[in-house]
Formats: sequence, structure tokens, C-alpha cells
Amino acid sequence: MNAPIKELSRNSPSVTTPPRLAEDGSPYPMPSNSEGRARRPRRAADMQQATQDTIEKLFSPLTLGTITLPNRIVRSATYEGMGNSDGIPEMSLARLYSNLAAGGTGTIVTGFVHISQEGRAMQPRQCGIDTPEKQAAWHAIVQHVKQQHPETCLFMQLAHTGRQTRKRITQNKVYGASRRACSYFREKSHVLQTPHIESIIQQFGNAAKRAKDAGFDGVQLHAAHGYLIHQFLSPWTNDREDQWGKDRNLFLERTIQAVKNTCGHNYPILVKLSATEDRVPGIRQEDTIETVRRLEPLRIDAVEISYGTMEYALNIIRGACPVDLVLNVNPMFNKIPALIRGLWKRLRADTYRKRFLPFSHAYNAASAAAIKQACSLPVFSVGGIRDINDIRQCIEQYNLDGISLCRPLICEPDFPNKLKQDPDIRSACTNCNFCTIYCDDNRSLRCYHKKKGN
Repeated sequence: MNAPIKELSRNSPSVTTPPRLAEDGSPYPMPSNSEGRARRPRRAADMQQATQDTIEKLFSPLTLGTITLPNRIVRSATYEGMGNSDGIPEMSLARLYSNLAAGGTGTIVTGFVHISQEGRAMQPRQCGIDTPEKQAAWHAIVQHVKQQHPETCLFMQLAHTGRQTRKRITQNKVYGASRRACSYFREKSHVLQTPHIESIIQQFGNAAKRAKDAGFDGVQLHAAHGYLIHQFLSPWTNDREDQWGKDRNLFLERTIQAVKNTCGHNYPILVKLSATEDRVPGIRQEDTIETVRRLEPLRIDAVEISYGTMEYALNIIRGACPVDLVLNVNPMFNKIPALIRGLWKRLRADTYRKRFLPFSHAYNAASAAAIKQACSLPVFSVGGIRDINDIRQCIEQYNLDGISLCRPLICEPDFPNKLKQDPDIRSACTNCNFCTIYCDDNRSLRCYHKKKGN
């Protein structure tokens, strides 16, 4: 019974973390001073002008191919928990998206949407786009938002979980790029064969067409966080010797081509990528740069840069690790006898926590900047963006094309408007991560612990 508990710590960043060690015992490279937060102008007048310049750029339009975003603020894909047991989205999503649009977010990306029952996630209220009924429900949601906020751009994030799910949820075998099972989900991974791979690629194309017909302005392919596309990109999960292993970018490229074939070559496509991950051998920044360079000739519209996989899930978002809540809510752990959970917490939790990354401001911005410098595509960064200094670092110092926000918009849907009115404010998000942990329960998305006075 101890093995499942040990895996919990892989999702538990520590606030005071010593340098992490890779699996071979060597230290991970730490960011240099040049990758820190942007220096503030010394003179008050210079600071005020720099802030104004940042705000003006942040709220200026951005053209991506055939679409123009009303500003450079993107609501990053965030699981909402607002689908029914069959994966049909509920109208509460329309109210959520309308509130975000009214609050100043120019572009909204849905939470990850499954393209098939086989690719469904563990979360019980994940939405899908694999049937006409789901398309019709999404159409009603899009219509509602567009009637109130016609300028807002809506993208659907398409995902297949691959090995990062449970067969109890999918009612099917769990499939992945290789036999390597996910240490978090602990399900046997069945190797995808070429006919099955080609079928999934077509499912992505079909899902994109349904999203387009439902009224979405574009789609985002979820190629990050250890899901199926990521599994093909990573040498940790892709040790195949066939064409899908010899060219680890092939699955993503073919998926993009399938979307273009079903939706037309001008339909906007975003791609979300993890710049690096925690495994060795795994995706490194130079691998992601190569992937993005390979995507340029395919004429996608932008990339969003994140981090990591579900094997170290809280390294994706960082912040607090509410261990008691995880043990009580997460279905991977809450069935373990309370005595065993209590013993693990008392004897092992602190030791395992030290392997994980602490929260830091704009923690993916430096990687996004390196990728931006190496390609001609628009690049966004998500993660740790909480105030005007973080934003200035992203769009002024690093020349990124915009920012993506997740938890700040859970906490304050009107954070962009507040920021525009008062650039000195900071997000009320406390990084408590209760919103994240409760994703694994049957609850809908909401904030639990924002700062007082906001």
C-alpha cells in the first residue's frame, strides 16, 4: 500500500526547495540572473512611462494569421468541471466565459476537451467534442458568449490523454506511445499501433471540425503536460523504433495536417507545448525549439509554452501542496486506509517534497523567450504571471507576443480590467492550489483562498 502514497509527492512542490537532482544524480541547471524578473526603472517618471507602455501593448490587438485577438491576454486552458457524466458541456460554461470576457480577457481557451472516450481524462466532469450532441451543446455556449461579447476570441483545446488516464473512466484499455506506464496513474500502457495512431489523428481532425462548426474561432492542440501528443514528443515515453519513434515530431505534424484538411488551411491553430519536463531522458528546451521550427512551415498561428507532465503535476503550476486535501480528495489516494495515509504523511511527505519546484514569478518566461528567439511564430508564456512586473518581463524584456493566465482568472475574472485601471495591483491568487486539487473531485471550478481585500 505504500507505493501509491509515494507517488503523491511527485505532485507536491515545496516552498523551500533545495536544488533538484536529475535521475542520474546531477543538478538541474538553475536560471541565471539574466533570466530573473525585469529590472524596474530607477526614476519614478521612467517607471510610470514603462508601465504605461506595457499596459498599452498588453491591451493592443494582435493579428495571428487570419484572426485578430482584441488584446494580448489569453485565458489559458483551465479545467472547469462543467460537463455532465457523458461529457456534454453545461451552460454554466457560457456564464463563466462571458464573465471572463467582460473582465477584459480577449481570448479564451476552453479546458481540455476529449476527442474520444478512449482519450478521456480522470476528471469526472471533463467535456468532450466527439458526438453531435456535444457539438450542439458547445454551439449554444459559443452563441451565448458571442452575443454578449462578439469581439472575444474562443478556442477549444483538443486533447487525448494517452497513458495519463484510468481504464475505469475510459472503459477501455489505456494506450500510449510506448509500454512505459505513468507512475502517477499506474495503469498498464498498451502500445499504439500505426492503424490506431492514424485513427486518433483523424479523430483530432474530426474534433476540430466539430469545434469549427460549433462556432469556435480556432483550436488549440494540447501537446504539453504529458498527454498523448507530448508522449510522442518525449524520449522518456517514445522509445519506438518505427517511423513514429525515429521522428518524434511526426505525430504532432500529422495531427496539424489533419486539422487543416478538415477545417481548411486558414483555420487558426494554436499549439501548447511543455518547454521541458522532469524526466531524464526527456524533453529539453532544445528539443522544443526544434519542434517549433518544424511547425513553422505548417503555418500554425502561435505556440503557448508551459512545463512538465502529470507525473510531477504540481511542477506544472507550482505553489502550495495541501497534502491533507490531496489525500482526502484525489481518487488515486483517498481509497487508501487512513492509517497508511497518516503514516506516510508523518514519516515521508517532507522528504519527498524536497524534489519539487517552488513557485516563482513568470517561471516559464525565460524558456518561452529562448523559443521566441529561435523561431518566427508568435509565442505566449503561462505560469506565475501575477503583476505588471511579470507582464513587463514577458512582453518587453523577452519580446513575447502576449501572456496566458490561469489561476489569476479563477480568482478574479476581472483581473485584466483591474490591471488596466490600476497597474500597481497584484493578483489576489495565493497559489494555494485548492482549485487544482478539487479538479479531481466532482466540483466545478472556483477559487477557495484569495487574498483579503480583493
